[in-house]
Amino acid sequence: MVIKTYFDKNNTITSNDYTNTGRNPIAELYYGGSDGQNIYSRYLFHFDESRLVSSYTGGTFTDLTKLTHTLKLTNTASFDKSLLGGTYQGAYNRSSSFDLIILKLSQYWDEGVGYDYRNGSNLTNGELAVSTLPSNWFYSESGIYWANGGGSYSGSPSGITIATQHFDAGNENMEVDITQFVNGLLTGNTNYGLAIAYSYVLEETSTPQVQYTGFFTRHTQTFYEPYIETRYKNYIQDDRNNFFLDKANQLYLYVNLRGNPTNLDTLPTVSVFDNDGDVFSAYTGSNVNHVTLGVYSINVLIPTTSSFTDGTLLTDVWSNIIINGVSRPNITLSFELMDSLKYYNIGSDESSPKKVAVTVSGIRSQEKINRGDIRKVVVSTRIPYTVDQTQVVTGLKYRLYVTEGQSQVTVVDYEPINMASNSNYFLIDTQSLIPNTYYIDIQVQSDLEVITLNNVLNFDIVSQSNWRISQ
Repeated sequence: MVIKTYFDKNNTITSNDYTNTGRNPIAELYYGGSDGQNIYSRYLFHFDESRLVSSYTGGTFTDLTKLTHTLKLTNTASFDKSLLGGTYQGAYNRSSSFDLIILKLSQYWDEGVGYDYRNGSNLTNGELAVSTLPSNWFYSESGIYWANGGGSYSGSPSGITIATQHFDAGNENMEVDITQFVNGLLTGNTNYGLAIAYSYVLEETSTPQVQYTGFFTRHTQTFYEPYIETRYKNYIQDDRNNFFLDKANQLYLYVNLRGNPTNLDTLPTVSVFDNDGDVFSAYTGSNVNHVTLGVYSINVLIPTTSSFTDGTLLTDVWSNIIINGVSRPNITLSFELMDSLKYYNIGSDESSPKKVAVTVSGIRSQEKINRGDIRKVVVSTRIPYTVDQTQVVTGLKYRLYVTEGQSQVTVVDYEPINMASNSNYFLIDTQSLIPNTYYIDIQVQSDLEVITLNNVLNFDIVSQSNWRISQ
């Protein structure tokens, strides 16, 4: 499942200036200027990590090495190449060939209520667009200075830099891996937020004209709100129904309590028995992989021998099954061996791609879904022009996107689809989806052939409004 965590506060602050722009829809990052008047700005942002922490402590994210977090911001110039190298408001040049760094903040700060950088403009109802209330360059909160100098820090940021991205043309979107930082939050570090700034050298550089680049902030009225994208790459590939000899296979145990995936109190143990009832292999808890919430697996390789042939039925017995302090009986499952020649196709014959017809369920076509649901989408694959003849495919992926005119905007790029013992499925976290109409493509890969089944499903995400009557 892909989770998007949106910012809960942000602000762009300008060097040696009290102005606050916390509600501006654009983060204007700039540097330069001549005659000793060079200026620069920094973009501060914060996100609430509590949901990710709950997923970690609750046993959904069980392996931090398979968890990634990517910071994503959309460049305001990414849609129009004619803006490259142009001027902004007659004074700023759109910058190119520069580095932006991502920095850790070290104290609490307020977003503020400012909108514009300059005096003379008003918002609706006479609300002033310019505010000097913190945060700003000097203060993190009212009466509280930035502890490490103006702008949240001064001097070289080498000790607090967590990532860097180079921009060639200047209109690229920001896409930076901040996995180490976020995983640190999951294990107990404090989150004060992050900042984006030009490199230290550029901040101190004088230029004939101020150099500028812009990104959409959390207050944008477009689809391009910034976020942290979290991917847990511990996909389920259950081989119970396609267990080949001479191949490393995965066998899974699924634990549910009243229909809800539930973690065991401790890792189970497993014994694999042959058809004579003899133990073929035994696994302690340390050899069992806790994949995700309520899902456990072992890796089993059975070589071709005189006693193990095509069609032989083996059993795997799972023990030490304890849920909320209650011990349950051993769980006995089975799997049938398949000849290795059905897996290792080596010889003069060239294999042909599998033809697949796909049916999806779990979300109705054009269904309106309240934002916040987690929906399980089941993908059924079968031989074309049949009703119940299953076609086993291991290379299934899905893509989620929205449309803007004739263009498609990817929301979740191609992700592997889980292959459980009785179904192929993936999870959609609708809390990560901004209200819009969404489309799903399914990609099938077989024998070098890649076929994309377009728009197999579309649905709408709707948000709920809380009406408040003025007193």
